[in-house]
Amino acid sequence: MRLSDELYKNVVTTFRKWKKLLKYYLPSIDKTEHQLEAKLSPGRGKEISPLPQKLIEVILKFEEMCLESTREYSPLFVQILHHLYDQDIIQEEAILDWASEKEGAEESDKVFVKQSEKFIQWLKEASEEEDED
Repeated sequence: MRLSDELYKNVVTTFRKWKKLLKYYLPSIDKTEHQLEAKLSPGRGKEISPLPQKLIEVILKFEEMCLESTREYSPLFVQILHHLYDQDIIQEEAILDWASEKEGAEESDKVFVKQSEKFIQWLKEASEEEDED
């Protein structure tokens, strides 16, 4: 087994173990509540509500860890981000907002967004299809 496969397996096992605790601290967004909030304050631009901002901070912290202390996870960033999404720990909105925040950043700050381009594009397309329905 390759080291990267073993690392990913360990991450998935850890998330399974701690998923309930993570979800407790990062509650999911009630979509209708979020849509209602947007209708109540339509002219405020692309302001990010507190919960997605917390989720973005989780992604940013994970980026920081991959760049500094646990570099061996860097190549697994997209897989782990996708896993967090699949397990409903990090929502689509937070991932798209994270990518949006990085648009004006320096190239060195966009490493993981670039790694995640296909996943982000897939999320955008899925979101657009959902909006059409």
